[in-house]
Amino acid sequence: MKKKCKEISNRIFADVREYGWTAVVFAVYYVFVHLIKAAFCPLLQTTGIPCAGCGLTRAFLFIIRGEFSRALYIQPMAYFIIAFLLYCGFFRYIKGSRIRGFTPVFILLVLGMLVFYVIRMCIYFPDRVPYVYMKENTLAERIPLYNGWIRSLISSLRSLRGY
Repeated sequence: MKKKCKEISNRIFADVREYGWTAVVFAVYYVFVHLIKAAFCPLLQTTGIPCAGCGLTRAFLFIIRGEFSRALYIQPMAYFIIAFLLYCGFFRYIKGSRIRGFTPVFILLVLGMLVFYVIRMCIYFPDRVPYVYMKENTLAERIPLYNGWIRSLISSLRSLRGY
């Protein structure tokens, strides 16, 4: 048992040594963006339109705090991502082997996120968090008619929904 724990910790520390720089880059980006703008998402910052992953950070924080229904409301895909990460972690760290079926499962996860995103954008954009339009975005600052174009898109979506 002690040998197995040592093997697992060695694999974890090897990955931290090899990929730890990505955590540093992520942290620097996070701090930098929050000093300048309110939102973390690059797509939201640029276009004002939320991405397929918008709400994941909040959903993960809700899950950590035990607020499972709030996480489900904000971003249900967080549960699938956690399941995928646990699946990958089991093979990589516990079994010490390649992750079986990684590519097809990853593709299914991404496709699921995109399908779910399109459906939720059609149903909720821009009236429900996290599917809201951020008026203060880079394109709106640089293209004079951009906010007007987005407002007409939002109006069209609302009329399709019967609002």
